[in-house]
Amino acid sequence: LTEVEVGDVTRYRFAVAELDRVLGGGLVPGSLILLGGDPGIGKSTLAMQAAAKMARDGHKVLYVSGEESLPQAHMRAKRLGMLHEGILMLAEVDVDHIHQQVQRIKPALLIVDSIQSVYCPEIPAAPGAISQIREATSRFLHLAKRESIPTWLIGHVTKDGAIAGPRVLEHMVDTVLYFEGDRGHPYRILRAVKNRFGSTNEIGV
Repeated sequence: LTEVEVGDVTRYRFAVAELDRVLGGGLVPGSLILLGGDPGIGKSTLAMQAAAKMARDGHKVLYVSGEESLPQAHMRAKRLGMLHEGILMLAEVDVDHIHQQVQRIKPALLIVDSIQSVYCPEIPAAPGAISQIREATSRFLHLAKRESIPTWLIGHVTKDGAIAGPRVLEHMVDTVLYFEGDRGHPYRILRAVKNRFGSTNEIGV
């Protein structure tokens, strides 16, 4: 172990102090992050904000939308003031097709919205099934590590407070973030329940 050579790891900072702190100081290349939260809490908005910041800094971001059409995604980004040519949108749910585009584009960040909407064609189950979520996450994990592309997976939370799908997802990814708050309240809380690259004692508001 002492002979392993470790180069300098340059984290990408979003210039949003709350987000950077919860991530442990910024985004680590090749990391796989699971962002969970109730439907409508603002997960996609937070992801779009992150994408827009990277795009403005001159990086390409591939945002895979499995739940919105391209016109819907455009309207949402326009409403938020986050339209940028560096954000590449892909309306796709086939994991194989997504991987082909990632390898072609080589983005600085990959966002999959959501992990429950994508599927692997050879798995005989509907999108959102345990076997589909597990296999899709495994493939995104290998892709992130092999290509050194930080990847965000967005996951919905069920009524009992767990990320929809098996808890095994939390063991597979590097970081698990929960986005919480009351929809009638202006504030949201971002907390890490697992982070291989930082502390889990931080929360962001």
